[in-house]
Amino acid sequence: MRRRLFAVAGVLLLVSFAGCSMLSGPVTFSAKKATVGEQTLSETHYQEQSVNQSVITRNVSAAGQSKTVTVTNWIAQYDRAIDLGPLGSQRAAVFSVVATPQVDVLGKSFNPIGDYSRERIVMMLQSRYQSIDDVQHVGNYSTTMLGQNTTVGKFSAQAELVGGQSVDVYVHVTRVQVGDDYVLAVAVYPQRIDDTESQHVRTLIHGVEHADGDD
Repeated sequence: MRRRLFAVAGVLLLVSFAGCSMLSGPVTFSAKKATVGEQTLSETHYQEQSVNQSVITRNVSAAGQSKTVTVTNWIAQYDRAIDLGPLGSQRAAVFSVVATPQVDVLGKSFNPIGDYSRERIVMMLQSRYQSIDDVQHVGNYSTTMLGQNTTVGKFSAQAELVGGQSVDVYVHVTRVQVGDDYVLAVAVYPQRIDDTESQHVRTLIHGVEHADGDD
């Protein structure tokens, strides 16, 4: 059965939220920006591809009440070029960071990113691969992100590069809660460079930064 990346990572996205239910007026939730520090990018030879807000608006109804809820997430994407032999140089090593806020409205809790289809999330987080299928868990390891100990899941998968070339990849996924936000980190890279790239991923995870105030 075909499975995409976030079929496996879904448990990390479908989290329980806490907070105050809002009973009047429009409701807005905004995450604070999460990115990778410049020194870490220099050490790992990754470059910023984009740092953007993703705004989601939903109508939520319960107990005869209806609210319009607007949620603002931050999505930061980084990549670097690697030599894939006959396939040439490709920017196929990808690292993405998502910050998404806690949401609780009219007694209903939901995750704005968790509500997206798996396909849409994959396209949001990286544009170097058209698909990531046949995901298999290969192990876990511990590291730190934003000062917290976190477990990183590592998966093998079959991916298709933009352009149609097929390549075996590893996927790393982890998540921590920081204040009112959840911060998710996802890395994807060809298996042939695992010896070096697995260490780069650890460095990138450790180098994630989360804004202390509003931007």
